[in-house]
Amino acid sequence: MFNFSDKAAIKINDLLIFDHDKIIENISKNQALFKDLVLDYSPSKQTAYGYNRFGHMIKISYRDDMIEKIVLVTDKPEYLRKKLIVSYDGSNFFGFQYQSKHRTIQGEITKVLKEINRSDELIQGASRTDTGVHAYEQVLHFDTTMDISNEKWIEILNHQLPNDILVKVVEDVHPLFHSRYDVYKKRYVYKISLDEINPFLINYYHFEKSLNIEIMKKNIKYLLGTHDFTSFSKSAVDDPYRTIHYAEIIKKDGVLYIEIEGNGFLRYMVRIIVEYLLKLGKGKTSMSIKDVLEVKSRKHTNSMAKAEGLYLEHIIY
Repeated sequence: MFNFSDKAAIKINDLLIFDHDKIIENISKNQALFKDLVLDYSPSKQTAYGYNRFGHMIKISYRDDMIEKIVLVTDKPEYLRKKLIVSYDGSNFFGFQYQSKHRTIQGEITKVLKEINRSDELIQGASRTDTGVHAYEQVLHFDTTMDISNEKWIEILNHQLPNDILVKVVEDVHPLFHSRYDVYKKRYVYKISLDEINPFLINYYHFEKSLNIEIMKKNIKYLLGTHDFTSFSKSAVDDPYRTIHYAEIIKKDGVLYIEIEGNGFLRYMVRIIVEYLLKLGKGKTSMSIKDVLEVKSRKHTNSMAKAEGLYLEHIIY
């Protein structure tokens, strides 16, 4: 009935199962729950959302036609789930994640929603961008029982939010959509100006006058594929493996754009990668990124690029 990957998981209400044989056993015992599914499956998306024959909510996440996750909830939702796409200038924020004593993206949006939505729940976001990092397209979600059109939500939110946050899209999504856990790929871009330092742009670019761009282009290709990224992570984690689908360096109009797209990123991973590329470009090291990955330690990557040049560009579900 279903073709599961080796790392598959299934969640039925509060019951969570990771063992492959137990997953098959549970589905066999509860076949009625998984028959006559109505899903919005599309080859361009990695997660299908829908309902079973009883009207229970279900979502199924795929990777290469193999099922990685099934979530089924039998309770009917008493809310509408809204998806937001927002842009922000991260210069005057202490990152995305809520902090009680500092200004953050999550904190500012939650504060506005709390007054409108009459809920204390934090709005959930796809990426916990660092202090000073910007976003073209950050994706968030929240739940509401308010009868407000999506167009009106945009108007209300943008009227009350500070000018360095802009809500671009509000749309209805399936009640099980999750802006963080359902992400398939994220793309970041790091901007390096090759001109003189401009004091009006120091919050938006890293400045370098002379770089060996060809050696940087050669090395960024070593990131492609699935690797243990321990050498490019600030913190030790149980699973340091990540898959990079796209990595390019593009020069245009005196600006170098370092673009990296992957299924996920470890803490400060992009900034550590950029800093090492800069070291290569400035001739401060000759050790390739391929060799650094194999070391699996921060011995050669003990610094990271400044946050100001980094942008969350796009998120794919």
